[in-house]
Amino acid sequence: MSYSNRRSSPSWYVLLLTPVAVLVALSISACGGNGGGGGGGMDTTDEITILPSYGYQISASPTGGPLTVSIPDPQGMLMLTLDFGNTLNGDINITVDANNLFTVTDLTLQMLSSIAVDSDVGVQFLGSFTIEVTEDMTLLPGSPPDSGAFNVVTATETITLQAFANGVEIRLDGGLPVTLTWDELGNFVFDDQVLDWQRRAALAAEILEFTFIQFLTLTETLNWVDDELATINPLVAPCDAFTGSPPAGVLAQGESTFTWMGSGSVPVGGDDFAWNFTDCWFDDVGDTEDQLLNGSVSLNTYIEVIDAQLNLIGSGYDEVIYNNLTVIETIENVTGTFTIDPDATIIINGGLDLAFVGVPN
Repeated sequence: MSYSNRRSSPSWYVLLLTPVAVLVALSISACGGNGGGGGGGMDTTDEITILPSYGYQISASPTGGPLTVSIPDPQGMLMLTLDFGNTLNGDINITVDANNLFTVTDLTLQMLSSIAVDSDVGVQFLGSFTIEVTEDMTLLPGSPPDSGAFNVVTATETITLQAFANGVEIRLDGGLPVTLTWDELGNFVFDDQVLDWQRRAALAAEILEFTFIQFLTLTETLNWVDDELATINPLVAPCDAFTGSPPAGVLAQGESTFTWMGSGSVPVGGDDFAWNFTDCWFDDVGDTEDQLLNGSVSLNTYIEVIDAQLNLIGSGYDEVIYNNLTVIETIENVTGTFTIDPDATIIINGGLDLAFVGVPN
């Protein structure tokens, strides 16, 4: 997992950044109240306790099918499916501030977790394979793992990736290891001069990184489900304003909107939410390539389980559906004039299930 601003390919660079970039803006609008489930359906004088750690599970959506990522390619449309039928499991540790808003500090990805990947749904790319975690991995948000291992398994080969401090070893069928930094490995994905098994290893690592970017993004939305949504609904946050002429047909300043779809007095378990992006631009100051988001994410059947001691012991969404979430790269080749790179657009569809379970100390 690379976690850097290197550009192994325009499309893949954009893929890695969705849609964490807009969290800061929306979080500012959403702060306050009880947060983290916020005691929906309960007297707001009762303070819900968010536990310091939870087990999590990322699994297949009941009806949304696999998560599908479409990427432009010179040969046509490159499409990847990520099937979470075989689940990812682990633990997260969090801190909670005075407003009961939580932040993930670290997480683990446990042994026996797996994802089935097909990279040949569109044009032929690197085939089908399964990512199988063989040794627990500890992750810090924004940093690559420094321990743990996973295999990339096809019908004819097994590639092993072993993480260590500041890098990774990859080997084919138990052969001699190739030692790389995570950045070097990430650059292999679209490098035709690299052996296919090494490119598959790189693709698998990038897919895990992409998955956990989505995981952390979706987890953050749980901070916005609180009693204040009964009076401030939807939560609307302006995105960055273009610092010059926006691309043709794009708003000078778009917005991100988080909407409670329930009908009760306050949000409760079982309610649905929608997260919409309208020309939502994120300006990475100092970089001439930035992101523009359109589309939406449906967050269905919210989970909220509170025990007799007012501990939040269960949360998540039974179904998260991406609805043509489109991530476009903008370029500022001339100061103050922005255009769209037609070769650096991705579209995310399909879904997953996200659940957290906590056990009080």
